[in-house]
Amino acid sequence: MQSLPHPHIPVQSSEGAVLRARALQDYLLTLRASLIRYAEIPPVQLLVLNEADWKARVKHPYGFPFQRTSLREGLYLFLPARYPERLLWRLREALVPAIKKAGRPPGQPNEFLDLNLGHEYAHAVAVAWKLRTRVRWVDEFVANYLYLLALHEALPELYPKAKQWGLLLAHLTPREPSLGSYETKPKGLSEQLWFQGQFTTEAARLVEEKGDALLRGLLEAAPLKKATVHKLLVGLEPQLRHWFASFAPQKTLDSEEIKRELRWAELGDGP
Repeated sequence: MQSLPHPHIPVQSSEGAVLRARALQDYLLTLRASLIRYAEIPPVQLLVLNEADWKARVKHPYGFPFQRTSLREGLYLFLPARYPERLLWRLREALVPAIKKAGRPPGQPNEFLDLNLGHEYAHAVAVAWKLRTRVRWVDEFVANYLYLLALHEALPELYPKAKQWGLLLAHLTPREPSLGSYETKPKGLSEQLWFQGQFTTEAARLVEEKGDALLRGLLEAAPLKKATVHKLLVGLEPQLRHWFASFAPQKTLDSEEIKRELRWAELGDGP
């Protein structure tokens, strides 16, 4: 293992992955520079690992980047030194229906996964800022928003690609497109990608139309609470009510119908 020390993004890298690790460290540092003006961000450690080093440290299947974040135990991001070909083929296969509808993707699957490391970093930032609710769809949406907000400001040349990936993923067809099912039922790769596409496109709308207004409101309300987070989101951004309704089997603007269709009670909202 080789180290790339840094006070903000320290890196541990497997042999042979140092150049890749350094490039990704620089990428995350650029995103951090955009976000740090809102609140302090503790160090987030990046591990870029080959398969043997990965399996020695975590039980997750080798391939997909992920984060393990806790203010008590530390903030960690895990990234493979090289994406397994089986993973890239799974992604290509899952994207075929969307490509038929929306056209060619803005890059290769490995480029999408590397870019999406910013999303995993945003999860760590959300934990540090006490914005994590443990409502899965809320946490994914907030991470997408933070990631796109930072990318839009710090790396505007990459922001359109992130948005285009989201638009492509949104052309997939889920079997059960409700936020309640996303929270309570396991999802296959295609459905997970569709939800990420929805979260990305709505986050992009907020970034482009409202800038950092939602983030400032969330930080003022932190720590966020599972039982009230949807009310907070709608209060800060009323147009989100229409977006929530788009996930319901019957689209309606009636607030009680929206709450029932999205199964808010299952997400911690009392009667």
